[in-house]
Amino acid sequence: MDLIVGYGPEQFQDVTVHQGAPGEPAVIETVTVRPIRVYDKRPDGSLEELFGEAKTAALNAFWADVERFNQQENPK
Repeated sequence: MDLIVGYGPEQFQDVTVHQGAPGEPAVIETVTVRPIRVYDKRPDGSLEELFGEAKTAALNAFWADVERFNQQENPK
């Protein structure tokens, strides 16, 4: 099974889970760790990569949306 895991606010991990034989534990392997690249879609449909404060603001807004979604899906 292959997964992509958000790791902190600015990195992704590509993770592979290798399931062992029945009764054996699964082995989790981090394949790569890479920075998250953030883009803004322009009115003409093109993309512009964001850096610095603009990137940080966009990532903070994204992770806040993820947190709100998770709370709606899994209320405590």
